[in-house]
Amino acid sequence: MNHRLTRRHCLLAAGSLGLPAFAQPETAPMQDLLEARLREDGVALAAGRLSSGNSEFAGAAKRGTRPDADSVFEVGSITKTFTALLLADAVVRGELKLEDAVEVDGIQLRDSAGQPLRWVDIATHRSGLPRLASNMAPANVDDPYADYDEVALRAFLKSWQPGVARASRFEYSNLGFGLLGHALALRQRTDYATLLTRRVLEPLSLQRHIGFGHAALLQGHDAQGKPVPAWHFQSTTAGAGALHGSARGLLRYADAAMGGYEHPLKAAFALCLQRRAAGGAPANPIGLAWLLASLNGRTLFSHDGGTAGFSSSLWLDPSRGRASVVLANAQVPVGDLALHLLDESVPLRDLAATRQASLTLPADQLQALAGVYAVTPQFKLTIRADGQRLFAQATGQAEFELFAKAPRRFFAKVTPLEIEFDADGKALTLFQGGATPRFVRE
Repeated sequence: MNHRLTRRHCLLAAGSLGLPAFAQPETAPMQDLLEARLREDGVALAAGRLSSGNSEFAGAAKRGTRPDADSVFEVGSITKTFTALLLADAVVRGELKLEDAVEVDGIQLRDSAGQPLRWVDIATHRSGLPRLASNMAPANVDDPYADYDEVALRAFLKSWQPGVARASRFEYSNLGFGLLGHALALRQRTDYATLLTRRVLEPLSLQRHIGFGHAALLQGHDAQGKPVPAWHFQSTTAGAGALHGSARGLLRYADAAMGGYEHPLKAAFALCLQRRAAGGAPANPIGLAWLLASLNGRTLFSHDGGTAGFSSSLWLDPSRGRASVVLANAQVPVGDLALHLLDESVPLRDLAATRQASLTLPADQLQALAGVYAVTPQFKLTIRADGQRLFAQATGQAEFELFAKAPRRFFAKVTPLEIEFDADGKALTLFQGGATPRFVRE
């Protein structure tokens, strides 16, 4: 949930909206690459690479048992691509059209001009629905989606006042994809997990590798390596980020998306991978959930995932029949590693150089930045100083560390994100995926 849900956090879930900044190229066996990354960041990694129908896997651990191809991770917002596939399958079955209006429990959603929201608007993050519902108030902030039920969703939808016209702009929405999965399930008088299992996981023979609530789920960790609880979802939010999965399962899913074996969802995948609209950055349009990028004249498809304790990245290169996946049981960046495994001409980010570029600022200077900054009454960013370290936490999300690149400019390591504080200390600007929202200090 780009990201957490999106992920990577609800705030970070937009995932890989562009190709990241890179260091110099290198070519190395997959195992060596994972071990090298863990010397810089993370707790344990599993990875897989598919080329011309042949799969290879590797795993590495800084501590604990080394994961393998079947180790189970939370995959966060990669779930959104499964939800999009569920939608596309409904289109192929003739149950609905992408341009049809969406109705949820008798409530028809409309934009600021009074036009009905369509399935395609939600599936391309162009519905105007916010990232999170304004009435999302988890009893346990470490498990933020666990208690957001149908009553809460219905209350939000009945009171929601849209601020934009449909299809007018990209706004990544975990709420939207949760609602999308829930609405599809309601049409079949079932819940999201049951519908996805029946219509997607079983036809693709994935039910042993991808699913919900796996008992063998690895322990997740935050960006500092501290263990954190797993996330839980109700049917109202599951479509945004509930899935658990393995490297083997996600590579088989990628192979299915590229038509690598016979299955009944080929037409649905084709709908998902069509360019639909502009995404969150000029170079990255969007299909149904999938983000598109161009590399050396080829079109790549990707989605990242992240929760409080896990990070993931899945890439497809259909023109060459290649795919890659990297799964981490910590809140650390893995998108560049997955892309490098897909195409070794794309170099890795230099995490060591990133660390060296950070500044050490006096504790009193950081303390002066601490406070609560709001972009809306419902969505706030809490900045906390701890000696010579600075942390940020968005509403309903896990905390992550910020690193100084200038006295008032900071960056995160868990995702491409920067924050700049105003000189007078009254506000900050967040830079992520081409968006620059302003947060005003309370």
